[in-house]
Amino acid sequence: MAPNSKAAKAKAAAKANKASANANKTSANNNKNSTNGNKNSGNGNKNSAANSNKAWPIAAGYENCPEVVEPVTLKVKGAIPSWLEGSLYRSGPGNYDLKSDAGKDVHIQHWFDGLAQLHKYEIHKGGRVTYRSRNTSDDLRERYKTAENVTGVTFCQRDPCKTIFQKFFTTFKAATMGTGEKMEGTNVNVNVMFTPNFPGLRQGADEKKKVSERKSPLRNLITTTDGNALQELDPDTLEPIRIFNYGYLDDSLGSSNLAPAHPCIDPETNEYFTSLLTFGPTALYKIVRIRGSHKGHHAEPDIDVLAEIKSPRPTYMHSFALTKRYVVVCHWQCDFKAWGLSVLWYGNAWESFAAHNPNLKCQFYVVDRHRGRHVATFEADPYYAFHTINAWDEDDDVVIDIAAYKDHTVIGDYFVDNLRDPKGKPPQQAVLRRYRLREVSRHAKVSKTNREKGQPPTPAPAAVDFELDEANNFELPTMNPTRYLRPYRYTYGVNRSGKTPSLIYDRLIRVDLDQIKRAGKNSQAAYKYWMEDQCTPSEPVFVPAPDATDEGQGVLLSIVLNGRTRTGFLLILDAMTMNEIARADMQDGHISPHNFHGVFVNSLTA
Repeated sequence: MAPNSKAAKAKAAAKANKASANANKTSANNNKNSTNGNKNSGNGNKNSAANSNKAWPIAAGYENCPEVVEPVTLKVKGAIPSWLEGSLYRSGPGNYDLKSDAGKDVHIQHWFDGLAQLHKYEIHKGGRVTYRSRNTSDDLRERYKTAENVTGVTFCQRDPCKTIFQKFFTTFKAATMGTGEKMEGTNVNVNVMFTPNFPGLRQGADEKKKVSERKSPLRNLITTTDGNALQELDPDTLEPIRIFNYGYLDDSLGSSNLAPAHPCIDPETNEYFTSLLTFGPTALYKIVRIRGSHKGHHAEPDIDVLAEIKSPRPTYMHSFALTKRYVVVCHWQCDFKAWGLSVLWYGNAWESFAAHNPNLKCQFYVVDRHRGRHVATFEADPYYAFHTINAWDEDDDVVIDIAAYKDHTVIGDYFVDNLRDPKGKPPQQAVLRRYRLREVSRHAKVSKTNREKGQPPTPAPAAVDFELDEANNFELPTMNPTRYLRPYRYTYGVNRSGKTPSLIYDRLIRVDLDQIKRAGKNSQAAYKYWMEDQCTPSEPVFVPAPDATDEGQGVLLSIVLNGRTRTGFLLILDAMTMNEIARADMQDGHISPHNFHGVFVNSLTA
């Protein structure tokens, strides 16, 4: 995919300058309802449900958030560790309520469909903190405003006014001519996960020059979503550079429909893994490894399809697992009806999912990442998950920690109108569950006979080592990255205490897994929390302390919505004690929207 034209860049720059001026004006006027003053963030939100719930502090996280294109300095309280220097990138939605040129309101219904807004909190030497943000789906916004409706395939947007004829026509057109979605400009919503230094992009002479002129130490910065779409960004400014899919890297991967937003990356080898799903009467999962060429960043990357796994179940999978020996596709239950064609009929994933089946087992497909074979399959009772936490090889077993739900109906709990309503339904909560796949190599020997007959491996039962109670519910997990793919002691996430009226998370949680193994899941010593009145934290990001001698030595970074002031702050906690070290407050008039994920890039070691 070629980079945007000069004219398009000039247009984007003009729009960015206008948005920046609006954001600065909003800040100067101390306008706490900042979305009304920012045309590029929705151009008016007077009739939105958010404004009718001013007394409900959590609703501020689902209002339109203005761009801050030029960096602003935040007010720091406390002492930021002198070794903490770098950039925290945050992803997620930032706009839900638009107004067409004719004055018609366009409302985005679901949290997952909110228009992409990416954020950068930069911690400078000496403890100064700056913030900037960027809307990265402007063309899509304009398309919605022009159509006066949310168009195209979405995650959960429903259109009750669509007639049977319209549904049939849309399905026929998509099936025979393609969906019509163009992979260009900023016409796609890519807002879930960051990958710094993605190995799949070669660095030509022009790119090498651009990298040398940047302040950031990164070669590139990529965002992903659950579709077959990736977006490259400028690591300094967050300016969108291009949209592409895996077919840009290898033609055989372009026809796949979905890919988990969370790839798996081996930090030692820098190998990048993903699982690409192609819809059809028999769903096809391609397990793909991407490696930078040994010839250097200027050469084409190495792309390998390690295995192709056929299944009668096309399933929405947001993440999977990796160990030093295996890729493990965690095939939980969230299946598309009609071989995936239901997405074209309904125009969204949510209405396309089949009902939960309590009698349908879930699978773990184990792929040898070195020999490139599907060597074993394990089965478990049905569950659903967004996020795996960590996995590792333990003798001949594979151990996998997952934030598991009872079923996928949790997705329906995140409609924006529900989350804005103080009397809304609290979302279903996940629990930390540990699975064990026993004696993988023994099952691999048995499956060799199956392979010779052209048959898949015979499923074996997966064991559950333990799971935590719902009182210690657990989502948006993180850990010390130095322990990834290895046994570990601490994991961190967000938690709903049940002690406040918050519909979603109101505290951060640290879980001591060693303490649970020693004293059981009811041991209060296994849990530590951070909580503040009317505050909603986001996924914590662990940054290890230099020269640490203990896994817990480091800090947690979280972006927190302050419902009392309708602003936000960057929170820095001691990861061992969960005590606050420092915070950096955002300016008045700038909320901190509830976002998805983050990554910290150390200025000195990236």
